[in-house]
Amino acid sequence: MIDNLVSKRVQELKSYKAESRIQGIALDKNELPWGLDDKVEEALIKSIKAMKFNRYPDSDYTELKAAISRYAGIEKQSICVGNGSDELISLVLQAFINPGDTIAIYNPTFAMYRIYGSICGARIWKYDLDGNFELKPDEFIASLQEQKPKLVFLCNPNNPTGKELALSEMEEILKNTAGIVVVDEAYFEFSGVTVLGFLSGYDNLIILRTFSKAFGLAGLRIGYMLANPLIISYIDRVRSPFNVNAFAQAAAVEVLKNLDKVMERVELIKSERERLIVLLKQLKGIQCFESKSNFILMRSPYSDEIAERLQKAGIFIRKYSSTKLKDCLRVTVGSRGENDKFYETVKEVLYERA
Repeated sequence: MIDNLVSKRVQELKSYKAESRIQGIALDKNELPWGLDDKVEEALIKSIKAMKFNRYPDSDYTELKAAISRYAGIEKQSICVGNGSDELISLVLQAFINPGDTIAIYNPTFAMYRIYGSICGARIWKYDLDGNFELKPDEFIASLQEQKPKLVFLCNPNNPTGKELALSEMEEILKNTAGIVVVDEAYFEFSGVTVLGFLSGYDNLIILRTFSKAFGLAGLRIGYMLANPLIISYIDRVRSPFNVNAFAQAAAVEVLKNLDKVMERVELIKSERERLIVLLKQLKGIQCFESKSNFILMRSPYSDEIAERLQKAGIFIRKYSSTKLKDCLRVTVGSRGENDKFYETVKEVLYERA
């Protein structure tokens, strides 16, 4: 009975499966390996004591918008805050997509563009990256002009590949696309590359960012959007009025007050990323891709054995089963000790195979 009442789009949809909280070394979700800085934690405890939990949170995110404005160097009217950047992806699609409209993504990329697009009834056009997960900009642009999508999603750096597009390449896409271009900069702090400078010149540009990665607030689900005020006004029409809870807003404000600590941790992750890539590239039986994010993508004919051995050792990474990511594994860059345990286990498997 219930099955007959569910929309056809949802019946055809495969849900996104995320592992529940695991015991061991979690290197599967691109989280930071450290908890909140003591200074931030103490400030949040004071905030909690002052909070009126019987009242709704600030729907205008007054204090948080001011903090993001200072951090990003953009006026508050160009900022929208969401319950994770996942919600913002959904809101963009709700605001601009009618059933049957086309959205463009590349393959592989972050799965939620496709999932939320399908829920909205969008036609999803995929551009297949090459065997080394590179995008050919001229070919991509020619296809966009042919497909005429209403929305184009660019994940930069791309999840799960870690690859990034150059600013010049993204500007060419903006110049040659009639629709809205959404640049997902979830890993911006690890790459340092942003299209923020293009906002004043392109009213069809939306930038998404998150507090889940570099800021270490994955458990609080908070992200933000940067776009021209007109786009923000349309997003506000479909946004729930109290979509971000008071505690998440307060936490985001506090971490933005402590940017020195955030950037110190970012530099540690970047240093560990480069060290780990060098080590992995020395091993036979594995292909390690360059990355500008806080994770590394690898390909190996022994991927199943590697993943199984890691799990037995209490180390959890992301294993892919799709055709485009056949034999691929993605590992989050963790602390020095976590990375060493991961590397030694992988090396052990490959040495046995050799």
